[in-house]
Amino acid sequence: MVDKDDELAEDREEEALEKANEERELEETRDRRELLDATAETTEAIRLAEANEAAGARHRELANAERRQARSDHAHGNHLLDEAAARPDEPGADATAAAGRRYQRAGDREDREAAYDDRVADRYAGQQAPASDAARRPAQPPEARKFVQPRKTKKREKDTGLDLDL
Repeated sequence: MVDKDDELAEDREEEALEKANEERELEETRDRRELLDATAETTEAIRLAEANEAAGARHRELANAERRQARSDHAHGNHLLDEAAARPDEPGADATAAAGRRYQRAGDREDREAAYDDRVADRYAGQQAPASDAARRPAQPPEARKFVQPRKTKKREKDTGLDLDL
C-alpha cells in the first residue's frame, strides 16, 4: 500500500514537473514571438521614418531648385522690362516687355510651387519622428485588441436558373 502511494505521489510530482516545463516552454515561445513582433514593428517604424525623411528631403530640394528658378525668371523678366522701358521707341519693345512679363509670371508660379513643396516637406517632417528616435524607442509588444469579432461571411444561394418544380 505504501509503495502504491509513493508511486502515485512520484507520478503526480512527475506530471507536475512536466506540466511546469510545458508551461515554461509555452511562455518562452510566447516571449520570443512577442519579441520578434516588437522587433518587426521597430524595424517597420525605422523604415517608415527613413522613407518620410527621404521624401521630405526630396521636397526640400525641389523647393530650393524652384526658388532658384524663380529668382532667375524674375531677374530675366526685370532685365527685359528694363530694356523695353529704356528704349520704348525701338521696334519690338512691346514684344520685349511682354516677354519680361511672361518671365515675371513664370517666376511667381515657381515661387508658389516652392511654397507648396515646402508645405509638403513640413508635413512629412511632422508625420513621424526621425529614424534615430524610432530606433531608440524600446520595442513594445503589440497589445491585444479587445472585442474583436471574426468577420461573418454571408452565404449566397446559387441561382441555377433551373425550375425543379415540374
